Amino acid sequence: MAKFGEVPTDLTLDIGGDISPDEFLTAVRNFFGYVREITEAQQGDGPAVDWTVKVKEGSSLVGLKPSANASTSRLAMIYQKASFGVQALTRGDIHGSGLTEKAVNHLKALSEIGEKSKRAPSLQIWVRKHPISVNVGISKAIKESLESDYFDFGTIEGRLEAIKDTNGSLKVGIRDYLYPKIINCKVPESLIDRVFSSFRRRVELTGKIHYRHDGQPVSIETSEIDVLPEDDELPSSRDVRGILASA
Repeated sequence: MAKFGEVPTDLTLDIGGDISPDEFLTAVRNFFGYVREITEAQQGDGPAVDWTVKVKEGSSLVGLKPSANASTSRLAMIYQKASFGVQALTRGDIHGSGLTEKAVNHLKALSEIGEKSKRAPSLQIWVRKHPISVNVGISKAIKESLESDYFDFGTIEGRLEAIKDTNGSLKVGIRDYLYPKIINCKVPESLIDRVFSSFRRRVELTGKIHYRHDGQPVSIETSEIDVLPEDDELPSSRDVRGILASA
């Protein structure tokens, strides 16, 4: 991957590792498409923002340079949206990303290159010299969102687990014996400490549950976490009889 001083522009695609010619063209085409969608969404009064390509010689860095008369404030909004859009999709927040459907599809295609390629290239978008990874988690988050057919508010009971994603990051999931797959948990910052203290414990999560059309829960946007007692912490039948006898 590139180093800070090697990046040619404030908006650059960095293709690390080996990649086939077709994959390279796919990556560049979708990078250009993503930037075009963001740029068009930020159009307003004043001259339009046009882009020219600037390639770093001897590298796999493809940069886009704005026209000289481009508005500084508009460029700032484009750069901010380019960065935020990737980060939001990485978190699985497709709606909150504020991206058009075409922009989402361009990022999905970019992330799928690493998923489908035997060479496992590493893709990054540098925004104002800050790298943002475009990993396979984006594609998976989008697919999961598309699989989610409806939602309802309720509770899910199971054991809270940490899931290691393909990019090495840890996510939170709950395993319910009723369902074969771990259910992804989206947890607000205010509940992070509660999550850490509840790992591997039986818990009841309350929140907005997303389901597939067949009723299989896909994920839960958690608003409450209650730790449940383990089997050996529950009162035995003898204890219950003792309680009833003294009542």
